[in-house]
Amino acid sequence: MNLLQSGEPSSARLSTIDLTQRGAFVDVLARLGLTLVVSLRPHHVAFIGAVGGTLTAHVTPVNWPMGLAVSGGKLAVSTKRSVIVFANVARLAASYPGRTGHFDAFFVPRQLHFTGECLMHDIAFDGAAIIGANTNFSCVCRVDGAFSFTPVWQPPFITQLRPEDRCHLNGMAWRDGQLRYVTALSQSNAERGWRATPDDAGVLIDTETNRILADTLCMPHSPRLIGDKLFVLNGGKGEVLHVDRSTGDATVFATLPGFTHGLCEHGGYLFVGMSKNRDSRKDNPPPIAAARKDLVCGIAMLDAKTGALLGAVEIADPVTEVYDIQPLSGIRTAGMQDLETSDGFAAIDTPNTVIWTKRKDS
Repeated sequence: MNLLQSGEPSSARLSTIDLTQRGAFVDVLARLGLTLVVSLRPHHVAFIGAVGGTLTAHVTPVNWPMGLAVSGGKLAVSTKRSVIVFANVARLAASYPGRTGHFDAFFVPRQLHFTGECLMHDIAFDGAAIIGANTNFSCVCRVDGAFSFTPVWQPPFITQLRPEDRCHLNGMAWRDGQLRYVTALSQSNAERGWRATPDDAGVLIDTETNRILADTLCMPHSPRLIGDKLFVLNGGKGEVLHVDRSTGDATVFATLPGFTHGLCEHGGYLFVGMSKNRDSRKDNPPPIAAARKDLVCGIAMLDAKTGALLGAVEIADPVTEVYDIQPLSGIRTAGMQDLETSDGFAAIDTPNTVIWTKRKDS
């Protein structure tokens, strides 16, 4: 059974993933003391690190994880209908049952925001709140517990706040408490209108001026401000683009053997998610899938200055889609507990105590 191409929820759960490293990927993670947290559609969040020259991975089931955000010791994961905030409790990590001393970070659920059917894609922390690309409502919103969500920005061509996924607004660049750029797959103002537009009708919008910087992108995702440079993933062509922030002119920074989705930077390296073609698009594949017979699922590591491919990790079937990536600095082996405590343990921490107990099912 192909877990990540069905397009429908599945009860199947992975306990591990099969990784193959290429080039300097392991050496760089080890030297940086870095773990990457990765959302794998449709049902897993994975932590990929390096210890003793070997890749490590811890996989936790989460239904339909989408965007990821990291701030301090917190990790947020958006899903179709919620945003879950996890906290790293190092004291729990050290005493995980049966694996004492194995983890140097362990994330446990702290908050659950019920947003309704928002299909939240990219997210970011804004203090204790979450800012998200609210795809179903064609807006960027704030999630803080006061309401399901509070809209904070909409594209100039969207005229109503409706759960109609009009333009497939999916990506945002948020920095220093400000929304800077947004991507969408079209400029449609009709319900599900983006599905009727060509793959190269994608747009990049400067949200400070509401100016459309580019309008011929191929299924764009994951706009990111890295230093003073703006990068955007031209997903349908498997490209990483460097975009001139004044003119909107785009230069191909790198071309990769997969649909590009998910981008972060750390220590002078770009980490880019790569995915195989979805079953739902097998009869109408994006250009990258039409041009290449075998697409790769995994993470590419690029030189952030030159775009040179320095390494990669490939993820074997049944995983076929990487959704988002965030860096966890100073962490080598991380784990996480899901809402259902499917590992069979209950984690408790108080100001003075940490306790692991076996889950007591009624």
